Amino acid sequence: TPWTSANTMDLNLLLSTALSAVTLAAYVHTLCPGTPGGDAGELLQVALELGIAHPPGYPLWTMMAHGFSRLPLRNTTAAWRVNLSSAVYGALAAGTLSLGVGSWSGSPWAGVAAGGAFAFSPLVWEYSVQCEVFALNNLLCAAMLLALLRFDARRTVGRAGAGAFAVGLALSNQHTAVFFGAPFALWALLAGRNALLRPAPLLLLAAAGLAGLSPYLYLVARGGESAAWGSWGETSTVRGFLTHVLRLEYGTFRLANTPAATDAEFGLRLRRFSESLSEELPPYAAPIALLGLFSSFGWLGTGRGGGGRGGGGGGGGGGGQGSSRG
Repeated sequence: TPWTSANTMDLNLLLSTALSAVTLAAYVHTLCPGTPGGDAGELLQVALELGIAHPPGYPLWTMMAHGFSRLPLRNTTAAWRVNLSSAVYGALAAGTLSLGVGSWSGSPWAGVAAGGAFAFSPLVWEYSVQCEVFALNNLLCAAMLLALLRFDARRTVGRAGAGAFAVGLALSNQHTAVFFGAPFALWALLAGRNALLRPAPLLLLAAAGLAGLSPYLYLVARGGESAAWGSWGETSTVRGFLTHVLRLEYGTFRLANTPAATDAEFGLRLRRFSESLSEELPPYAAPIALLGLFSSFGWLGTGRGGGGRGGGGGGGGGGGQGSSRG
C-alpha cells in the first residue's frame, strides 16, 4: 500500500534522489554560460544588487539567486552561478515530482518515469539552464503536490499547514502558481473539513500561508530612495507595494501590459498555444497524460484514494511547465 511500505518508501527516496543527481548533471553540462535573452538581464542585475524586479517583484527568487551569485566557485562568472540556481531548482523539481508520484502510485519506477519525462521535456529543460524564475516555480509547484499527497495520506492539521506554507511560498515567486495552489487548497479543505473547518485550524492555516508570503517584505525593505539602480516601482509605500505586488500596471489578471484591444485575440492565442504544444513537449506527453487522466478517474470511481483510510493517495497532479510570464 502506498505510503505504508518502508522498503518501497526507501527505494522511492533513493531513486528520486538519483534522478535529481542525474538531472542536475545534465543541466550543468548544458548550462548557459552567460546571460540569455528575455528578462534574464534584468533579473541578473536585481539578483546581484538586491534590487526589485518587474511586477510582482519575485522576491523569493531574487534573494535565493543573490545567494547563488556569491558562491565561492572559482573560474565562474556571476551569470553562470545564477544560471546554476535554475539547474538546482529544476533538478530538485524532478526529484520531488518523482517522490510524489512514486508514493501515490506505490511504484517508485513510475515516479522516476514521471519525474524524468518532466525534467527532460524541451521547455522545462530550456528554462532550467538559464537565469529565469520558472525552474523555481516548477520546484514549488512540485512541493505543493507532494504536500497535498502527504495530507491525503494522513489528514492532520500539521500537514495541512505545511501545504498552506508551500502555497504561500510559491505565490511569493510567481503568481501563476495560483492555478495549482487554489484547487489544491480547496480540495484539502473539503476533504479534511471535519478537522480543518474550525477556528483554531483555520487560524493556523492562515498563519502558515502568510508565513509563506513573507518574502514580499523584501520589497518593502529594499524599496524607496535607497533602492538599487534599475529597480522597478516604489515599493516602500502601501500604495506602491500593492501596485507592484498586484501587477496593477500590467493588469492583475493579464500576463503583459499590452493594449486592451489585443484581448480580442484570445481565441487566436489559444489556438497558437495548442499548436505549440507539439514543439514544447515530447511526443509521448499527450498519450501519457491521457492515460494518467483516465486512470485517475477510474481510481476515483472505484473509491481508491484517501491514503489515511487505508487506500492509496487520493489526489493526482498533472505535469506541466507552469512557466507563463507574470
